Amino acid sequence: MMPKKKVGLIAGRGNLPFEVVKEIKQRGFEPVVVGLSGEVEPELSKLMSLYAEIPVGNLEKMIAFLLENQVNELVFAGKVSKEGIFKGGFDETLSQLLNRLSQKNDDAILGAIVDAFEQSNIKVAKQTDYLKSLLVKSGSLAGELSEAELADVKLGFKMAKASGGLDIGQSVVVKNGVVLAVEAIEGTDQAIIRGGLLGGANSVVVKVSKPHQDERFDVPTVGKTTLESMIQVKASVLAIEAEKTLVTQKDELLKLATQNKIKIVAVNFDE
Repeated sequence: MMPKKKVGLIAGRGNLPFEVVKEIKQRGFEPVVVGLSGEVEPELSKLMSLYAEIPVGNLEKMIAFLLENQVNELVFAGKVSKEGIFKGGFDETLSQLLNRLSQKNDDAILGAIVDAFEQSNIKVAKQTDYLKSLLVKSGSLAGELSEAELADVKLGFKMAKASGGLDIGQSVVVKNGVVLAVEAIEGTDQAIIRGGLLGGANSVVVKVSKPHQDERFDVPTVGKTTLESMIQVKASVLAIEAEKTLVTQKDELLKLATQNKIKIVAVNFDE
């Protein structure tokens, strides 16, 4: 009997790594998981036979573990806090890689890390290759927008695209034609809270893909925690880019939205 193909996973925070593991198994492959220390959900290790927990900055150890387990295809999934990345503690390989970069924005750093894996003959697949079922088409998921809300969504979409194009962040918070917050290093959830605290109830949250999104390591994602942040500041609308945004825990998300009268729409506008 032929041994199963092994597919690697670099797992950060949240539910996405569980979804990738499920998809790998459904395809009849065997997952080999690197859980990022301080980021990965502890429950993931209990589902795995081939698992190692490795610090974010130890690139050499990750590559060695994957090669030892005959992995030649890899998926990235789950959030990694930017604070965690910038804390340091990098091994020599990652330090040298970062020192060679003229720019140290998200895309440049993650792109260089992807290149390091691929130079070790480990191909990095697009996240959407393993998470296609989580993409949503254009339309309402919960509730219908008023004209004023739609106007805020259009503004937010335009501003989030501009911010994403500069590799600052992909989410904005808008209310009555005013941009209250633009996501930066703190991430989407904290940007929602910051904007909501500034603008009060009924703000509009918009999350989009970057104009040149690298789907190997960075697909915009929303889930239950996104809505929990909105509930905290009484935000009323979540708009995401259709067919470019992953929606995790969809049933729970929609139930929570209904309970808290939050509207959710997937949109796309000609730029």
